[in-house]
Amino acid sequence: MKVLIGASYGPALLNFRKDFIQETVKRGHQVICVSAESGELMEADIRILGASYESVGGSRTGMNLMENLAVFFRYIHVIRKVKPDICFFFMAKPIVFGGSAAILCRVKHIYSFVTGLETVFYTKGIKDFMIRNMLCLFYTFIFHHNEKCFFMNQDDFKSMRKRHLIKKGKEVIVNGSGVNMEHFERIPIPDSPCVCMTARLVQGKGVKEYCSAASSLKKKHPQADFLLVGGLDEHKDAILEEELISYLEDGAVTYCGYADDVRPYLKKCSVFVLPSYHEGNGRSIVEAMAAGRAIVTTNAPGCKETVIEGYNGFLVPVGDSPSLAEKIDLLLQKKELRESMGENSYLLCREKFEVRQINTILLNTMGL
Repeated sequence: MKVLIGASYGPALLNFRKDFIQETVKRGHQVICVSAESGELMEADIRILGASYESVGGSRTGMNLMENLAVFFRYIHVIRKVKPDICFFFMAKPIVFGGSAAILCRVKHIYSFVTGLETVFYTKGIKDFMIRNMLCLFYTFIFHHNEKCFFMNQDDFKSMRKRHLIKKGKEVIVNGSGVNMEHFERIPIPDSPCVCMTARLVQGKGVKEYCSAASSLKKKHPQADFLLVGGLDEHKDAILEEELISYLEDGAVTYCGYADDVRPYLKKCSVFVLPSYHEGNGRSIVEAMAAGRAIVTTNAPGCKETVIEGYNGFLVPVGDSPSLAEKIDLLLQKKELRESMGENSYLLCREKFEVRQINTILLNTMGL
């Protein structure tokens, strides 16, 4: 069968769907990957996976009406060109524009993967209200034509059910995108205390809370290192460079910039932190779990699914920097606790988040 996989951000195809693409190809199907990035940037890496690539242009976060209409018509062009049997879209823009194009082009089998609710579902303001309601209209239309819709957590599905966007029975809940535990291997925990956060630098990831907690803890644990790994972002809620500088001005946190490969930082750290306001399913947390690290994250959708309280880490309230600092402090004080929770993280990851388990559910659901 021909399977079209649509994402709004090309590198996400490689970071989050690499194993899925390879497994689909391995099962004897033809895969066409689609995203905003140009063919020059993506084709070589996609070909290595055994798939082909088409660009629909646009941007991951842009709200320009004419640009988005152009993306919609390019999706129509691509779908008519490749004639897929199955379309599989993840991220909001491909679900909306790719899904609408697939319905118009009468693709028989259409699937969506909600990898987390958009920020506008959590924020206030007239503009966000309008965008949220527009998204809801599109989702209602598209999910009606979907055979199944995949969700990373029950909270996101329940939120959409509450808004009457999707019928019960169309959902399939999976434990995130999964992590390749051969690529993200278990790594011995270093003796020296080191805390790490890896994330896109947007407000909703809790960067401010992490830096605030680190500032208070550095006085008590001067020997501890606090790492922040992640690049500046183009999202509307992105942390501006001057904001980041103000968070780092006391020197408590070492900013490491963007990293294509976070494994060297996971190797350095003994505690992993993600104080996010909401996630689909915290991929960076799961990567740290595969490495065997104790976790401190928030009691938020997509984060709380990764931690069993007191077993492999701790959950703290969203936006609560003192509670975050308290739990990090406890782990910094007790090496044996870091080690036992790290061991439990690895075991929990192997049980729930191994990528082959996730891909089997996706592929079997789609009849591939």
